[in-house]
Amino acid sequence: MLSRPTAHGALTQRWLPLLLGINVMLLLFYLAFDYQLVYHSDAAVKNLLAQEIVDTGRYFPPDWNYVNSDLWVFYTHTFIVPLLRFMPNGYLVAVISDLVTAALILYGSWLLTGLLEQSRLARLLGMLVVSSGMSLIMAEHIYGQAAYGSMYYMACFLLYAYWQLSQARGHRIALWGAATTVLVILVFWANPQRALLFYGLPLMSAAVVQQMLETRAARSEQRRPQRRHAAMLALLLAATVAGVLINKATLRNVNVGAGLTLINWLDFNGMLHNLTAVVAGLMSLFDGIPRANSKVASLFGVYSALRLLGALVLLGLLPWALYKALQARRNSRQLVVVFAAVSFCANLFVMVTTSLADMGSPDASVRYLVPSLLYMLLILVGVLVDRRALAPAARAAGLAAIALLATSGPTSLLYPYNEFIHLKVDHLKVQTPDQQVANFLRDQGLKYGYATFWNAGKITVLSDSAVKVRQVALERGLPQPSRRLSSNRWYTPEAWQGETFLMLREEELPFLDQPALARVAGQPRVLRVQNLTVLVYPGNLAASLPWDLSPRSPARYAMDSHTLHQIGHLDSALQALVANPGESGTLHFGPMRDLAAGSYDVGFDIETSGDGVDDFGHLDIATESGNKIHANQPITRAGKQRVVLRLDTRTALSQLEFRVFSSGKGQFIMRGVDIVRRAQENH
Repeated sequence: MLSRPTAHGALTQRWLPLLLGINVMLLLFYLAFDYQLVYHSDAAVKNLLAQEIVDTGRYFPPDWNYVNSDLWVFYTHTFIVPLLRFMPNGYLVAVISDLVTAALILYGSWLLTGLLEQSRLARLLGMLVVSSGMSLIMAEHIYGQAAYGSMYYMACFLLYAYWQLSQARGHRIALWGAATTVLVILVFWANPQRALLFYGLPLMSAAVVQQMLETRAARSEQRRPQRRHAAMLALLLAATVAGVLINKATLRNVNVGAGLTLINWLDFNGMLHNLTAVVAGLMSLFDGIPRANSKVASLFGVYSALRLLGALVLLGLLPWALYKALQARRNSRQLVVVFAAVSFCANLFVMVTTSLADMGSPDASVRYLVPSLLYMLLILVGVLVDRRALAPAARAAGLAAIALLATSGPTSLLYPYNEFIHLKVDHLKVQTPDQQVANFLRDQGLKYGYATFWNAGKITVLSDSAVKVRQVALERGLPQPSRRLSSNRWYTPEAWQGETFLMLREEELPFLDQPALARVAGQPRVLRVQNLTVLVYPGNLAASLPWDLSPRSPARYAMDSHTLHQIGHLDSALQALVANPGESGTLHFGPMRDLAAGSYDVGFDIETSGDGVDDFGHLDIATESGNKIHANQPITRAGKQRVVLRLDTRTALSQLEFRVFSSGKGQFIMRGVDIVRRAQENH
């Protein structure tokens, strides 16, 4: 006769797996449909980079502009690259990539709970927490854009490989040694600074602790200590050095912007502000801040109050769980706990004390703590379920907070769709406002154009790349390439032959000098869709504006109302900047452009006048805010003249300026400047 299953057995064998299955289905719906409603251009970058890889045949495209010295080595775009051989580059391939990433996150979580030596009940409950999304912003970080979810699963696999190596015998030593080495190289190849905080320092600290515990145990047992963890630490250091060297070698062949790699220490008040903002950000990650203006006296109001209390409980219990889980034992649990503690403390220290995080938006900036929080949540679940280290009331509060997270799938993974459930779905595409814009552009026969960052990449992907929209910024009245996370190839005349468009929001349009753009690009026809104005020009704007990093024909900079100057005035009739006698200083600076390595002629069209004057001023070509002068020449004679300075550079330049200085001894007129690659460089 079969006995009836216990309540504990039914929970672990039936109900928790069922709830996990529901969470996984909600997660699939979130990625396939719900995320379309909050899809943005940051998330679209993986599609754009994957396309650049396919188009150039280079995994690190030489024309792509990486930022923060952050190379995308093994990342979300990796899973898109093979799909582009037989699928259009649209939202569907992004979904497939995110599903692969989600599967790796969940599998990594299962491996991590095994390393934590948890019971089946604790492991399933932990998996429920990870798969629930927890909040809108947490779901975005883990599964939507998936940046920090990817970092999390890499850490899970690295910890698992390291522990397996520490226990391996025979041929398995080579297998797990290779796996550990490859994972360490991959993360340091991508970004050494980030890898040190998220992987290197935590894992090396955990390895040192394991070796110390082994040495102490050997001393008490009067035996010689094993040196396996010391040898493995040497392996980690060697793999770290290899990853850093490969990173440096790769960086020499790609374009990289400094970005967040240039961080500064804050003063004490700044640190206090950041600490307060971190607390607010953590509350947001756990959905502990009720939505503004929502009703208190309602069912949702009660739920919001519970989430607020639950988030406060978690803020108190997560560090406590790390403390309780730290024990002098040589086991895999201790490896994970030390790793999590060092990872959290290192990232928290940098966030609070430096300018790394923009705390104007705490819920976004606190993303650096997301991987650490996931480890800590799994540790907390194990402590609450398996160890019962708290008083009954406190343990019940902790379990209730965990239960709220574990069952938050409907609010975190379905909320956007619930708000826009009236939207139609056509061929698995939710007809969001952004999707309607993509459809409109395609129906108008437009195929190539430009828009500001947040309207560029996402429209490209939502149109299945039928309409390619490249990101620009408006500077001094005209569109200029926004090269961060984009390809220089997009902004050349060869990128597209035919009409192009410039799409701007209503609030952006006043910053465009339409007459100035029309003078060089022709009169556009005007289309409107939603709150966007679409200006369609007869040719490629890249052929009319000085965008080319290596101009083969002169790129001309005329003098107009947007030209940068400190002295003088704009003479509209002459279309020139004029400094009269007595006005000394900078008559012209800018245009703050980028330039490829090479040899160039920079021509200044000027006119000077003044009796007996032999020092009208000088010209120069500068970068680094004028601290580096590449060429210069004094102006000693009067009359209309064209002065050509030669610029030779072996490296790409940014923020390049063509400067004109008047001595004030005579009149100085600046009519324009142009730059062209030297003739011998054009073939």
